[in-house]
Amino acid sequence: MFRVDPDSPVPVYEQLKRQIRLGIVSGAFPPEHRMASIRELATELTVNPNTIAKVYGQLETEGFLISRAGSGFYVKDCQESVLETRHELLAELAAEFVARSVELGLTPPEIQAALSEELGRRPALGTDK
Repeated sequence: MFRVDPDSPVPVYEQLKRQIRLGIVSGAFPPEHRMASIRELATELTVNPNTIAKVYGQLETEGFLISRAGSGFYVKDCQESVLETRHELLAELAAEFVARSVELGLTPPEIQAALSEELGRRPALGTDK
């Protein structure tokens, strides 16, 4: 379910943390959803279990997860921070999109045109979901 790119300049723990936050704010991981155990996820992604523990710990501190002794980590009901997190994730995605577009040598008008074209292919905003 999760993917990490060890060659990315973004640290593995940050890649994973971003994906989990995205899953929570998008509703893919609803409140009370049990997350994979640290060991399971570390094995699946072939990363150090300490990396997974760090991610889960940070997300718990930020109010997205809650740990239950002997049972694992669960998604916390964090509706108050979902909207704020959506805006933060959007800003991160926009920055990454623009940076990669600039690397391709595209101009701001070309970038805006590509974004407008892609948005035009989507259902009307606010009517789907």
